[in-house]
Amino acid sequence: MRIVMTLTVAAAGLAVAAPQAAAAADATVKVMPLGASITWGTNSSDGNGYRETLRRHLTGEAGLSIDYVGSQRSGTAADNDNEGHPGYRIDQVAAGATGWLTTYRPDVVLLNVGTNDTIQNYDLPNAPARLRALIDQIIAADPGVSVIFSTLVPSRDATNNARVQAFNAALPAIAQAEAAAGHDVHLADLNGTLTAADIGADGIHPTDAGYVKLADLWFAAARPVLGAGRDWPLFNADFGNGAKPLPTWTDSVDSSLNVGGYCCNLPGMESGRRQEIAHGGVYALMYSGTDTSASRSYSYNRVFDVHIPIASGTRLTYWIYPQTQNATSVALDLALLDHRSLRDSGAVDQWGVRAHPQFQGEGGHLVLNQWNQVQVNLTPLAGGTIDQIWIGYDQPANTGQFRGYVDDILITAG
Repeated sequence: MRIVMTLTVAAAGLAVAAPQAAAAADATVKVMPLGASITWGTNSSDGNGYRETLRRHLTGEAGLSIDYVGSQRSGTAADNDNEGHPGYRIDQVAAGATGWLTTYRPDVVLLNVGTNDTIQNYDLPNAPARLRALIDQIIAADPGVSVIFSTLVPSRDATNNARVQAFNAALPAIAQAEAAAGHDVHLADLNGTLTAADIGADGIHPTDAGYVKLADLWFAAARPVLGAGRDWPLFNADFGNGAKPLPTWTDSVDSSLNVGGYCCNLPGMESGRRQEIAHGGVYALMYSGTDTSASRSYSYNRVFDVHIPIASGTRLTYWIYPQTQNATSVALDLALLDHRSLRDSGAVDQWGVRAHPQFQGEGGHLVLNQWNQVQVNLTPLAGGTIDQIWIGYDQPANTGQFRGYVDDILITAG
């Protein structure tokens, strides 16, 4: 069975068609990152660009066996093969593509090309047509390949960014035409959710954080090709020994009212990875604090910095172990790039209870001193992108200490 993944043209967002083949978990998928300097990893501190983070997603979270292929080597990762050629335009990638494809026979191509065309103002009226010709050339050279191509990442130069946006606007029509022709071609939009802050001082290449966002978007884009017929883990945190990702923040309060520390002159609500009580292993996310008001109290703490697109059917699952009655008024919260939040979305769990800390704590919904599973359908937030994962305590009635644990956080695309 041939399996192919991603053709990149450097940018953010996501639109995909139905896959022709899904990956078997025990089959090694050959992936060719193909393009220019963003594929090479320019401006990333380890030289890996998005490639190593994407590989960890595909192997660790999706359980796939991945082998990057190509004639180039860049970055510190053990598997650093790629076809990233800094400075190359679409025509220059096309000049070598047939040879690279026939030599390495990838299942998946990650093509990122077009940025240098905009920078050089090179034949831009014909750039979308040249890109489509390159896609067809790749398919002709490697007929079993799947292709996901992307929009271009933003540029910090206003003139060049206008060229980028004009180029990007032509790409959905290419994806539609390729699908109509029966080709396994998909479009990933990497532009819509990246900002100028994700682009480095050179105005062109992503920062380390920007490359992580690209990896997250590629991983989401891979689901229709490599994850057909099963849930696709967009995020998976079990807090275990050697686990990735580890929390981005510890004891990091975003907003709080009338909530202090659990004891010992602690200034506020705690939230951090602890080796005390766990659902599956020996580590979990501990939360604790003291409610000091019987009228209004809350604390929302940042835990993970992420970049996860939400579609219809995307689902959040986690386990929670409250140790005191106040500790049941706790839930995971999601902060979106568009400033929406899970707690205010109206989304409910598998029992029909709102996914808001206050409602989770009412009516004995969560049982003390045992693990409770919470499943939330995120469809009310479809079209948004999760920017941060928080843990929130929120309840208006009771005072006193609270403490508990959260473990095995999973976000899946159904």
